[in-house]
Amino acid sequence: MLPFDNTQIPIIISLLIILIGLTFRGMWLWISLTVAVVFLYVLDKDSIITLVIYGLTASLVIFGYINIKRGLNYTDVEKSDNTVFTFAVDANNLLGLVEWDLKRFADFINELERDDMGTHLFFDYGIKKTLKNGNLLKPKETVPIALCRIFKRDKYNLTVSKKGHGADPLIIRYADRNNLTVLSNDKFDKKFDDKFFIQAAERLKQKGLIRRVGVVDGKLTIM
Repeated sequence: MLPFDNTQIPIIISLLIILIGLTFRGMWLWISLTVAVVFLYVLDKDSIITLVIYGLTASLVIFGYINIKRGLNYTDVEKSDNTVFTFAVDANNLLGLVEWDLKRFADFINELERDDMGTHLFFDYGIKKTLKNGNLLKPKETVPIALCRIFKRDKYNLTVSKKGHGADPLIIRYADRNNLTVLSNDKFDKKFDDKFFIQAAERLKQKGLIRRVGVVDGKLTIM
């Protein structure tokens, strides 16, 4: 067995200090790096270069791992960040027109998407009942995840309101901020229920950005 080289103790201690910093990250990482370099400068200046080499190697390995992990979902994120949404869709409202037939609703959305008109779907949490009735909700699956699976969408262009809340405020605020067209047959003019976003809805109406949807030949159609 080879004898232990005591001259390696300072650099080992420095590496342990840096490891502690990597564990806590943030400001602790910078503090640990400073302490490690100063520690070596005092006890073993020649080992500073070795520490830098070890540090760069570790950084490359860590960042490589992070980028590989991100790469697993890179396509969806890139698509979501670059998608220009044309319509904010009041999904529950339109589903009511086709008697909660998810396929007919999906056909309408796919038709828009095929014509390069992006959509952001907004659902009331009450859609959970429709999913359960159709046995579409898998065990331990959340409502948003189930809808993403059913409509083959990523989480960035689908929103579900919180339990006990409607999606109307989310739709109107989102459309108003991003100057999008709302697809809904709701007038959004109820003085009490819509009071927190009624002015935003009015701005959209003045711009012609709230469009009604009807059923023509059994298919959802923008009127």
